[in-house]
Amino acid sequence: MIGGSRAATTIAAATLIVVGLASCTVGTGHRAGQLADRIGVSVPPGATRLAVDDPPGGGQGSCSSLAFLLPRTEWKSYVGQYFSVDTLDKLDSVPGFCGHALIDCDGGALATGFQASGDHRGLKRSLEVIPDCVDGQAKIAWGTTG
Repeated sequence: MIGGSRAATTIAAATLIVVGLASCTVGTGHRAGQLADRIGVSVPPGATRLAVDDPPGGGQGSCSSLAFLLPRTEWKSYVGQYFSVDTLDKLDSVPGFCGHALIDCDGGALATGFQASGDHRGLKRSLEVIPDCVDGQAKIAWGTTG
């Protein structure tokens, strides 16, 4: 019976780990959706490595951010919903919002990309795009600028 008890303990521990991982993923997705709604953007179905930094009570004056990866071929159509891709500024300095580094790209600070900013319902939002971030993926990072 000792072996059976050990097996039951292993199964219980594995179940807790799986449930714990699932709840983290669901929680991150839910928080990402809430922030995306607040700043007037979407999280596309193909987004991976979703990362959110959205302190309670976030809004104008606070610093919130959302980042994810998209296949490199999809970033222009996604960004084009919010800004004209032809008028994006080159990313030549650290973006003016915190959380822009929620996802690290190959090349670190030398990674090149684009940035833009604007307002949505009185909330200032900024965008950072690194088309060649990691493994054929583009990084999309949205943030409030305070």
